[in-house]
Amino acid sequence: MIRIRIGVGWASDPEVRAGLRAGSSEPRRAAIRAIVDVVAIEVEGVDIAAGRTEGPVAEGVLGMLRAIDRLAAGEEHASVPFEDGAVELLLHRRGGVALLSVATLSRPARLLAHDVEVDLPRLAEAARAAATSFCDRVAEIAPSARALPELRRLLRAAARTPPTPSPGPVVLPATRARRTHRRRRDAACSFEINDEAGRLSTWRGRGADLDSLLVRGRVSFRSPAGDEFLSVAGAPYLTFRDLCAAAARIAASPGAPVAFDVARPGRNATSRVTVADGAVTVVGADPVRCGSLDLARAILEGAADFCAVVRRRAPGQAGNTLLSDLETSAAATLAHVLEAREGDRLFASRRRVRTGREERPSPRPLGPGSLRRISFRSIASADVGPPAGVGLLLRGDVLVACGREETLALDAGRGTVLWRAPGAFQGAADDRACALLRGATLEARDVGSGSVVWTRPAPPEADARSVLSLPPGGRLFVAAGPSVSALDASRGDALWTFLSPGASRLSLLPLGPLLVVASDTGMVHALDPAGRVAWRLRGAGPLAAPLTGTGRSCLLAFLTPTGATLASVDPSTGARLFEASLDFTPVGPPLRFAGRIALAGSVAGDAVIAALEEDGSPAWVEPSPTGGAPSLAACGAGLLAKGADGTCGALDRDGRTLWLRSCAGRPVPPGNVPPVAARGVVVAAAEEVEILDVSTGAPIGRVPAHAPARLVVDGDLTTWALDADGLLTGARVRGHLSVVER
Repeated sequence: MIRIRIGVGWASDPEVRAGLRAGSSEPRRAAIRAIVDVVAIEVEGVDIAAGRTEGPVAEGVLGMLRAIDRLAAGEEHASVPFEDGAVELLLHRRGGVALLSVATLSRPARLLAHDVEVDLPRLAEAARAAATSFCDRVAEIAPSARALPELRRLLRAAARTPPTPSPGPVVLPATRARRTHRRRRDAACSFEINDEAGRLSTWRGRGADLDSLLVRGRVSFRSPAGDEFLSVAGAPYLTFRDLCAAAARIAASPGAPVAFDVARPGRNATSRVTVADGAVTVVGADPVRCGSLDLARAILEGAADFCAVVRRRAPGQAGNTLLSDLETSAAATLAHVLEAREGDRLFASRRRVRTGREERPSPRPLGPGSLRRISFRSIASADVGPPAGVGLLLRGDVLVACGREETLALDAGRGTVLWRAPGAFQGAADDRACALLRGATLEARDVGSGSVVWTRPAPPEADARSVLSLPPGGRLFVAAGPSVSALDASRGDALWTFLSPGASRLSLLPLGPLLVVASDTGMVHALDPAGRVAWRLRGAGPLAAPLTGTGRSCLLAFLTPTGATLASVDPSTGARLFEASLDFTPVGPPLRFAGRIALAGSVAGDAVIAALEEDGSPAWVEPSPTGGAPSLAACGAGLLAKGADGTCGALDRDGRTLWLRSCAGRPVPPGNVPPVAARGVVVAAAEEVEILDVSTGAPIGRVPAHAPARLVVDGDLTTWALDADGLLTGARVRGHLSVVER
């Protein structure tokens, strides 16, 4: 006996009832779409989905009727999603019967029911009865609701009589078992596939199909000593899907403990697996000696072998995107694991990395004596749309403002417009060219005239999150997803492409002839001008902050379970100069100041500022005087900090607060723009842009700009601000008042 039963809890919802009885059709249609309840499939009185098939009722029942019609018309399988795709009802036809399976894809993935055999005509009859009953219940609340399109579609589908199912295709029994080759002293993964009904061969089209992959089997693991420590029965595809996600977590933090669940047979049974300290522990069993990366490698190699066996057994599965996605992700993570197992790779010869001198605002005071007042006048105002990447690029006498709606180049001293171009996702510039990433196109323009120098297709994965870098040297770097491409900046010719295994996002740091590429997986590569790996470093965890560095050392912060680590690396060889443990989570990049290294961080929600010596030894850790996660800037022999509410303060080399300018209650734009020290003053941006005396913190002026998300200050204190909506404002000094004591 089969019955489809729809929950009735929705009928007591006052909002739904009020919507159904509304005077206009749109609120009533919205009320129909808002009816969410369980659509239970009961076979012999047992709900095969255990109450998990919950979702919009009208959509779910209509999908079920259409799926049954497709099976009756001759198709071999169909599916109906529930819980926003986290649960799927899978229907597979075998002759005149339907095999019902329910898979939950939330981890740990499992089969709640597998190949429950029901008569296809009776299944169709139960679905039609459920649809009609639901429409009748809605009509009891609001009789006019029967005229709504959602119910009319449902009633038409329920009134259709599906064709008599024809016998299904004859499939040959097929059972295949495979065990991966186990190298000596390595962990190994083996699996079995039991496909007596030939389910794998039922998929012959394109797209994603879960039903044809749900063959029964087993996945097992043996330790390097040859002892079996984990064996999971069920659907190998679902098991490998969960295990590959666990392997990616292990690869991201090889030294950190990782725990995950695997599904056991049954609706709720799970086993907790913990990987820590060179051992794997399955709950209820003794720990087994096995390295975390060894286990990850075994998982990923097993997944790759599983995909290969499925494609050989059923060539049509090559078009199944679920299988190809699993194979692709396993291959990418495996490459990352193999690199992590190899560890650091140093460059043989030591050489000095020469970098250009960093341009910093002049510390020379604006005038003699003590500054008391500075006034500004506006020189430019324009709307370029939300900032694209860095947003403001000051190159000599030219300021380039990159927005999503427009790209604008101005004379930085006078504020006059030099040229205009369409908006972009990202922008970068040097003294000669401005590179713009716009949709699927990458172009370069002359920075002085705006004329197009070249244009070419952008890398396939380029989007708004991509990174453009155009350092001196004539090379343009484009980081998109896990890859970085180098192009000739003068002609646009592709030079090379590097793929960081397992990464999803990259951070770039050009250092002279080298390009340091750090990924969110914790792997760091230094690439030479030809795109070859000069050195490689494995971090203690994912990258915690953008990397910074000079020709002397490169600073890298990595997340760990207890906080973070800061590594200083020789950029020429990749050798670690020091590695210091941090008891807080960094909230910004490391910053060099007065012969020390400063970091802002957070501990249990409290903001701190820490300083380390150049050899990595701790100097001091102090609570942030500004409150909230501060942004930092160097200021002579001290440090500037600006809090999340706009409060700005100065600290000396030993962490003592010199002054504090409270701006409580004033909101800060997204990103908390760091303060800028120049010409004896501090430019601090919050809801307004204030000018503070660098010695006392006293306010001595205000820039006519509002809530900048990007800020640039040149040597003459000409200030350019770009807010989050894209309003560009430029202001230069009109005059200043100083007091000279004799």
